[in-house]
Amino acid sequence: MSEHPHSLLVRITDLLHAPAPQVGVLLGTAPSHHMVMENLMYGKESDTDSKDKWESYDLKPTSYFYPERDLMDGKLAPDSVKSRLADKFEDKIRVTGDEARDLQRQLQIDTQQLADTNAVDYSLFLVRFPASSKSETTSARQSPWREGVVDRNGEWRYRAVLLDFFWAKHKLRAKAMTGLVSSFQWLRGRKDEHMSITTNPKEYRERFLKMLDGIIEAQE
Repeated sequence: MSEHPHSLLVRITDLLHAPAPQVGVLLGTAPSHHMVMENLMYGKESDTDSKDKWESYDLKPTSYFYPERDLMDGKLAPDSVKSRLADKFEDKIRVTGDEARDLQRQLQIDTQQLADTNAVDYSLFLVRFPASSKSETTSARQSPWREGVVDRNGEWRYRAVLLDFFWAKHKLRAKAMTGLVSSFQWLRGRKDEHMSITTNPKEYRERFLKMLDGIIEAQE
């Protein structure tokens, strides 16, 4: 991050872990560690006038195969499970041409770095809140997309970072899951239909950037 201060990869500030074995960890019912990351929702608690109008979206390409959604039209999975799938942003980020190019250029750089490390299944965490909000802000961040970019209509302020970039294709768990899903898809006669965790980094990056282009509306 010191070499790429304008990167939109989420900042990880600390890693907490239990110094001794814990029952929950041994039973697999509790995590062995916790990551402390920057909070893109900062300022919401101090926004007394429009706190309920803050919105957040966890965005990733939805054109992949998701068994929770696609098997039996989603009848096999409860709503609580399907609700954890990627969100849909039904609006547009309406910004100037320079602001749109700045976001696209930086995400192209960041996603190329992720592709070079075999990462897939990452997402764009998008936050928006009323531009008139009186919430606290900071100018210490290196990218306007962390502090908040106001749209052309002066209606919304947007923030964005990249999240969940820890699924690396060369790791043992990822290889095992890819083999399992590929075998299942072969039995279904859909061997070319991938999940977001089984596709290759280059193809995932292409779909991710295409998704990004679809939600940005630039005007010179």
